[in-house]
Amino acid sequence: MTAPDSVTPTGGRTAWWAALAAVAATYVYFLIFAEFALLELSRVVAPTPASLRGIMTGLGAGGVIGALVAARTFRADRYPMLLAWAFRACALSAAAALLASSLAAMVAAAGAVGLSLGWLTVILTAGLRTVTGTARLGLAVGMGTGAAYAICNVPLVFRAPASVQTGVAVAVVIVASWLPRWMTPVANAARGRTAERRESAAGVACWVVVLLALVWMDSAAFYIVQHTASLRAATWGDGPMLFANAAVHLGAAALAGAWLDRGGRVAVIAGGTAALATACLMLENVVPAFVPAAWFYTAGVSLYSTVLVEFPARQGGPGVAAIVFAVAGWLGSALGIGMAQDLARVPVAFVVVAVGTIAAALLWRRRTVRQIVPLAIAAAVTTCRVDAGEPDALERLGREVYIAEGCIHCHSQYIRPRVAADVEFWGPAASLAESLTGAPPLLGARRMGPDLSHVGNRRSPEWNRLHLIAPRAVSPGSRMPAYVQLFSPGEIRGEALVAYLATLGAATVGARQAQIAAWVPAASDVTPLPQAQRLFLQLCAPCHGEKGGGDGAIAGRLSMRPPNWGVTPWRFVGPAGDTDAALARIIKFGLPGLPMAGHEYLPDRDVVGLARYVRTLHKARSGGSPVADQQ
Repeated sequence: MTAPDSVTPTGGRTAWWAALAAVAATYVYFLIFAEFALLELSRVVAPTPASLRGIMTGLGAGGVIGALVAARTFRADRYPMLLAWAFRACALSAAAALLASSLAAMVAAAGAVGLSLGWLTVILTAGLRTVTGTARLGLAVGMGTGAAYAICNVPLVFRAPASVQTGVAVAVVIVASWLPRWMTPVANAARGRTAERRESAAGVACWVVVLLALVWMDSAAFYIVQHTASLRAATWGDGPMLFANAAVHLGAAALAGAWLDRGGRVAVIAGGTAALATACLMLENVVPAFVPAAWFYTAGVSLYSTVLVEFPARQGGPGVAAIVFAVAGWLGSALGIGMAQDLARVPVAFVVVAVGTIAAALLWRRRTVRQIVPLAIAAAVTTCRVDAGEPDALERLGREVYIAEGCIHCHSQYIRPRVAADVEFWGPAASLAESLTGAPPLLGARRMGPDLSHVGNRRSPEWNRLHLIAPRAVSPGSRMPAYVQLFSPGEIRGEALVAYLATLGAATVGARQAQIAAWVPAASDVTPLPQAQRLFLQLCAPCHGEKGGGDGAIAGRLSMRPPNWGVTPWRFVGPAGDTDAALARIIKFGLPGLPMAGHEYLPDRDVVGLARYVRTLHKARSGGSPVADQQ
């Protein structure tokens, strides 16, 4: 019988630790920069979803190409040199993204980031087995992966500005470029254990499907959590919660690595699938949050992420690594983020299908029933209360909450067609027959609050959620009571109400956009700047800050922080000649789909006055002349 490979020969232990550090550095670069800071840097030059998709497409395409190029050019005898240059290429591409000041430059930089990272992951993985040996390959990958997640969850790193996070990522990969000089192959590392077998082509395909489903589900969940203030607070939370997340990441990944060295890959994937699926269902309020959803999420991510590197590394060679990272890694991330951007949720049906697909792929490999039991449990968990998580059911429940909580007493859902102010403020009027649909019809009586017929066109789900939890935080002077009890842990009524409000006006999006585009302020006089400043401090400063620095009291609770006008160009304003009109239109009607809400009820004179005052703030903080804009 062949003895297990050892990492004890001269240089072996040093090589093992260097390999662990290289895995950690690669994951730090991916997590804190490619998956996090790069998105924030991109928003400065690509504030619209379409332009942001272009950048993300460049990133994904670069990743796939980089992985395939690495597979074609990999040579075992040049492993240290190739790995060192891959780390350096990652540093250069991140620096390019930090310096990009236009959409074209950012698309190019994102493509370079994907290209270099795709190259790095395949090169690192293809030669990892020869450095660590197979006896402790899983442990090296697990501890490296866990250490990276733990570092990225340290509050000082996690909450740092995107530019600082980019600098951290650049420094990490530059230091890591020196590691390959110690990553010398271990004697007999490729021989492996007698009981260990290489996967067939069909087996590799099954594992790619499994990892694709997990990356898809993880990427969607992460994007939604990061861009939903309430979920972000519940998942990342304060400093102690971030440290707890770091500890769970490290512990779960190290445990996964040790178990993988014992041949327990199916068990690790089963645990990761169950944990990640449970976290998604908690975020959807389908499963009660009996413990923080973040614990399930972090554990699940660490478990499957360890397999994502260990599986191709144990197979050896660049071919399997290229397929795994190109299909499961890059394509899975793109599909997950795309789904999150389009749906703003992880549908329960998708979780069920993903879990079922994973189970089917592993069953196809003809494993024993004993190994499939955990996956069956995961599938059972995902189907519990599935009817409560379906969109139609959630919206129906939201309508019931709307009635039960008395919203009808302060808000109408009827725009009077012959009242011009109603149509301008709230959107196109509906026919009487349309208004009487539903049982009961919710015409209401607008005594205190605005009409909600088309609130889904005027306010994002994020804004509605914040407004329900803390009305005066986002709408100073509001007389609306807080409904924070609807969003308590394990409570589904708050999210159901938000889902229902999002449906109101869904059929009139085009008509409302045309109405906004045609609007021209009718004011013959304009509110003077001193009065406009007082309005700004009352209505706008909670988000934008008193000086337009994007540092208002609730800015940190928004998925997209307001820009710092001192360093950021206008995001949604066209040519200079249209600046006043564009700003006035944004102030009047907001930015549909984004946290920026409109102030429809303000007189046109106040809207134009605010627009001019905002221009003075922008010019003053940018070194321009505010006086010129006051004329």
